[in-house]
Amino acid sequence: MRSYAQNQEPITLTLEKALEIAMSENPTIKVAEQEIQKVDYSKKSAWYNILPSLGASAQYAKYLAPATMSLAGMVVPLPTDFNANAGLQLSLPLFVPALWHSLQMTTLDMQLAVEKAHASKITLRNDVTKAYYGVLLAQDSYKTLQDGLALAEEVYGQAKKQFDVGLSSEFDVISAEVQMKNLHPGILAVENGIEQAKMYLKILLGLEVTQAIETTGNLIDYEIDVENTNAFGNLSLEANTDLRQLDIQQQQLKKALSIQRTQRMPTLVAFGTYTYAVTRTKESEPIFSMDISGLLNNALSNVPGFTPLPPTPPQIQPAKTSWYSQGLLVGLEMRIPLTGIYTNIAKEKQTKILINQLAIQRDYLEESLALQVRTALNNMEKALKQAEAAKNNEDLAKKGYNISLKRYESGMGTILELNSASLALTQTQLSRRQAIATYLNSKADLDKVLGIEP
Repeated sequence: MRSYAQNQEPITLTLEKALEIAMSENPTIKVAEQEIQKVDYSKKSAWYNILPSLGASAQYAKYLAPATMSLAGMVVPLPTDFNANAGLQLSLPLFVPALWHSLQMTTLDMQLAVEKAHASKITLRNDVTKAYYGVLLAQDSYKTLQDGLALAEEVYGQAKKQFDVGLSSEFDVISAEVQMKNLHPGILAVENGIEQAKMYLKILLGLEVTQAIETTGNLIDYEIDVENTNAFGNLSLEANTDLRQLDIQQQQLKKALSIQRTQRMPTLVAFGTYTYAVTRTKESEPIFSMDISGLLNNALSNVPGFTPLPPTPPQIQPAKTSWYSQGLLVGLEMRIPLTGIYTNIAKEKQTKILINQLAIQRDYLEESLALQVRTALNNMEKALKQAEAAKNNEDLAKKGYNISLKRYESGMGTILELNSASLALTQTQLSRRQAIATYLNSKADLDKVLGIEP
């Protein structure tokens, strides 16, 4: 895709090229395309929820103070230094209706994102088309006023010539000069209008404001399209993007209602866990030590000739690390919601109200769009008649001007007639181009409402 952002050479634009640049450089289109990518990632994320999930966990615990236990009336310390364990947990949803409805919801989200991107393109196409016609109208108006100025200068020249030879009064010269100078403010205003129209078009195309652009052709080139219009084609609103978005949103609300209803349904999940643990004990005396020599000495102390035995030294238990498995556990887990039923029912009723509200909005929007279609058709029909009348009037105005000029040159006409004929010719030329622009803009609005992509 070609980038026009850094191109400082003048760009010559046709309407088709302007639309092509807008579809590739306009920020609105880029944002819409990124929105589609974002929703696509969301859809993939939803699919991961129905896949088996595997997780790992580990724990380490050290005894800062020794643990104790009570045994036979005695409190004895435990020699445990620390323990640790690691485990794996596997979960697989078997019957979770909310997950499947969520997947269907992400599909609707993708459809809505695509439709919004489509709507952005149609809106941008409409804006660029009308802005392009606006530039052509400003340029044609400028050329028409320049031609009118040339006629006014010609009238002034004739009046000056007649005055110099004494065939006309000074009033004729002054009147012609005033008529000529009256056109200058309009020409300056149209020059400024051309720059503003081009600036707006460059913004829509996503170009830098310093980028020079030139448009080809003029509005008269589109007159054949106006003259050949016999029918307006299919006027169905089925392709209207606003209605399509409301339809998708209504489907989303219905799917949300289905998800809310699944909150009252049980879910079934398969699971499995495996844990492996390690425990380390400190070097310590045994909890239960038996002094054998002491017992014998006590038992045989009354036996004549018994020699007491020396005391038995305590046996110290060395530090020991024990590794062992806590087993593999698999099973099924069913969850049955018992509370929150009334809360879910209230939420379902709210969603139903939203569905009804959206249906009312859609009916109102459809009526509004039908009115827009009728308005656009009326404007097109009116502009078509105005263009035809302006074309005929332009031919008559040219003849009238030529006749007035000859009458003035022969001394039979007045400067007022010639000024009036000159002004009438300029006005009919402007009216003709304005009517063509009105028709083309109304046709662009009709295409937008009907969702037509040329």
